[in-house]
Parts: sequence; C-alpha cells; structure tokens
Amino acid sequence: MPLNRKPYDEDEEEDDSEVGKCKNCIHFEANPSEDVSDESIAPCLHPDFEEYELKVSGDSSCNLFEASEDEDDEDDEDEDEEDDEESY
Repeated sequence: MPLNRKPYDEDEEEDDSEVGKCKNCIHFEANPSEDVSDESIAPCLHPDFEEYELKVSGDSSCNLFEASEDEDDEDDEDEDEEDDEESY
C-alpha cells in the first residue's frame, strides 16, 4: 500500500481527485526520444509508489494523476480548434 494512504473503505465519500492516463502524467518516466503511446511501459515515479518500483503502461491510470504540461497544451489546442469552428 502507498505510504500515508489508508486502505480502501467503501463507506468513505468519493475522492474528487482527477484521474487520467499515465502517459499524460508528470510521474510517468518515459524515454523522451520515444513516441509515448497507450502500450508504452515506464516507471511511475510518484513518491507514494517509489519503494515498489512500479511500472505502468501509458493506458493505466490512478487517482494520483497530475497532468503534465504537454497534456495542458493539448487541452488548450482542442479549445482553440472548437473556437475556430464556432466562428464560421
């Protein structure tokens, strides 16, 4: 179990954490020279998982997800494209 985390309790309220694909997370340590895909395998460097030397696929996800800057840029581009389509 990750450090500083309690075991899952069904009676607890749901966590408002964002969940996203590992390939878009700042803790996904992929080789920068490779094109990252859903099938890419890389270590998760989140502090809660470091001791486990966890390896995850790009398509994996968890509630400790933190969007990388690249992910934020992609969202901005999508919004810009939608704005352009509406202006016609």
